[in-house]
Amino acid sequence: MHGDKEIEHYDKDFSNITYEGKLVKDRFFDTCRFYGSNLKECMFEDCHFENCTFINCDISLLRFKRTQFNGIKIDNSKAIGITWQDADNPLNLEFSNTNLSYSSFYGKNLRKINITDSVAHDVDFANCNLSAANFSGTDLLNARFVNTDLSLANFTDAINYTINIQENNIKKAKFKLPEALSLLQSLNIILLE
Repeated sequence: MHGDKEIEHYDKDFSNITYEGKLVKDRFFDTCRFYGSNLKECMFEDCHFENCTFINCDISLLRFKRTQFNGIKIDNSKAIGITWQDADNPLNLEFSNTNLSYSSFYGKNLRKINITDSVAHDVDFANCNLSAANFSGTDLLNARFVNTDLSLANFTDAINYTINIQENNIKKAKFKLPEALSLLQSLNIILLE
C-alpha cells in the first residue's frame, strides 16, 4: 500500500490513506493499525491479516479471494455489505461501534465473536456457529438467524432481533426483557396483558 513494493508489513500504521476500489494482492499484515482510512470496495487477494486494527475506517464492500483475517478488531468504522463468507478460515473478528449492515457471514464458525454497540441490520448469520458470541448493545434489525448455534450467546441490551427458537440453538443464551419477548413470536401464540 502507498505504492511501496513491500509484501510483508509488521507493526505498521496506515493513517488517512485512500485506497478505494484497488486490488491488494499477495500482502501480509501483522499487528498493523489502520486509522481514518478509506479502503471501500478493495479486493484483497492472497492476503493475510493477523492481529490488525481498523479504527474510524470505511471498509465497506470489501471483497476477498484466498484471504484470512485472524485477531482483527474493527472499531467505530463502516463495514457495510461485506461478504465475509468468502474470506478463508480462520475468521476471527471483533466489531465495536461499527455499522456492518447488509453483510453475510453465512456458514462461518464465529464462536466467541464480539459484535458490540454496533448496527447489524439485514446481516446473514444463517448456518453459523455463534456460540458464546457477544451481541450486547447491538441493533440486529432483520438479521437472519437460521440453523444458527447461539448457545451461550449474549444478547443483553441488543435490540430488534428476531430469532425463531425452533430453528436455532439458543441453549443458555442471555436475553433481557422486554426485548426477549420477541422470542415468543416463533411459537405462534397470542400474548395478553
